[in-house]
Amino acid sequence: MSSIVYNAMVLREPYSGVEVTVHHLLCALIRHGTFPIRAYVPPQCRTLPQSPRLDVRTPRMGNSRLLRILWEQTCLPVLLRKVNAPLLHAPAYVASLAAPCPVVLTVHDLHALTHPQFCTTANRLHYAALLPRSIRRAAAIIVFSDYTRRNIIRHFPEAAPRTAVIPPGISPSFSRCTDDAHLRSVKAKYALPDDFLLFVGDLSARKNIGGLLAAFAHIRKRHPDIRLVLAGSGAPIPQDHVHYTGYIEQADLPALYSLAQVFVFPSHDEGFGIPPLEAMACGCPVVCSGGAPAENCGAAALACDPNNPLTIAEATLALLDNPTLRHEKVIAGYSTAAAFSWKNAARATEDVYANVLGKR
Repeated sequence: MSSIVYNAMVLREPYSGVEVTVHHLLCALIRHGTFPIRAYVPPQCRTLPQSPRLDVRTPRMGNSRLLRILWEQTCLPVLLRKVNAPLLHAPAYVASLAAPCPVVLTVHDLHALTHPQFCTTANRLHYAALLPRSIRRAAAIIVFSDYTRRNIIRHFPEAAPRTAVIPPGISPSFSRCTDDAHLRSVKAKYALPDDFLLFVGDLSARKNIGGLLAAFAHIRKRHPDIRLVLAGSGAPIPQDHVHYTGYIEQADLPALYSLAQVFVFPSHDEGFGIPPLEAMACGCPVVCSGGAPAENCGAAALACDPNNPLTIAEATLALLDNPTLRHEKVIAGYSTAAAFSWKNAARATEDVYANVLGKR
């Protein structure tokens, strides 16, 4: 049969959570799938596995997001028609509305509609114009959590029978780091303190960095020597005892999680939340907010209210001050994180492909 087309033109460095999942799902489909794939990726895309089933194409349009959006809506439909593509997978919110074939759409979250105050003007306009139309156009919709599926059904009830929950995986590279030399190297590379709380993600308002800083002020009243490490892209907010690392290389993340005392993830809204599960896989206990992260982490994490910094502080202090509770959560975290597999995600995604193609 003709190749499934996977549009991964969203892959631009530095990778956010969306780019990480788009890239890793493509890798998993190559390694564990059966369908032939034609993948459109930017020239600077990270390395992909080699396979006779994979045909990689690299349109050149620079780093312009606007040009990429225009290419998806104008050039990609022409290419799909030219190769007689049986199916297009649009793995990042928005599909080519003029695609001449069925579309499988991945919707990571609906925060552009549910929490527009945390989005840039460009994102609000882009998703307001194209996301609802993409959802209505899609033959099938993939979401990562029941939380996101409920949000989609609330806004687009007609999409319910077309929406499948397929959780992403956690890379096997995320495990407890016990190599002292590597731990020392990562600690020196990012000038990390001895004892610290950790957040990993972009430093945006949606991630509730302000609430985390307020909670940290409460925590330091009982633990004056502890520091807060914020690892991710974004503008630093000057505050004493807070350390900003900037973007962390993928190979260094397991050591970073392994060095931290507690991972704190108090986002206002998440469609899934991979960092808490990565932290659990590395033996770091987790505090997270409600919604998808709390659903995915379950009893292995302590929950907090993102709108109440005191609850963030109390949950974090419970893990710092109670060794028995901390040990219980670490053990539960290993088991919880192990349930998320990219191999399973790839095979479930191919089941969606097969169902759509069968209906066609």
